[in-house]
Amino acid sequence: MFVAVGTMLSGCVSTGPTQSAVSAGEAEKITEVLTKLETQWTKASITKDTAFLKSIWADDLMFTDEFGKVNDKEAALADFEGNTDTFTSVRLPAFKVRVYGKNFAVSNGDHHEAGKDKDGKPFSRKFRFTNVWVRKNGKWKVVAGHESELDLATGN
Repeated sequence: MFVAVGTMLSGCVSTGPTQSAVSAGEAEKITEVLTKLETQWTKASITKDTAFLKSIWADDLMFTDEFGKVNDKEAALADFEGNTDTFTSVRLPAFKVRVYGKNFAVSNGDHHEAGKDKDGKPFSRKFRFTNVWVRKNGKWKVVAGHESELDLATGN
């Protein structure tokens, strides 16, 4: 499953190390844009908005899921579209964006989701994720990502 991440940012959003070519103001603007995109990405899991994911995932996307499987964009979209879970809650209790230049940033955090599976059985899952963002032709795209499921008892 390809976890969508973003809404209910109750955690910290900050800029990290920046290249000298990016001012603090530019880094903050990039952080705001990427936070908005991550928020919309999370909503996509609830609304099943495949079109939005197609718009932010780079054509050369490589994503490693919680099982260690590496998916390209086509496989990640198939995974997303084939997911039969119904999400009732998705949130990011911890989230950060680090800007490294005008066209490169990394976001990471914890993603919590709840809902029901195809058989109506409730679930609650926690993941830790990292997404690599590159601005291509003026638009921010995810070129790589990784998620790991966390142990609900320990948070690790």
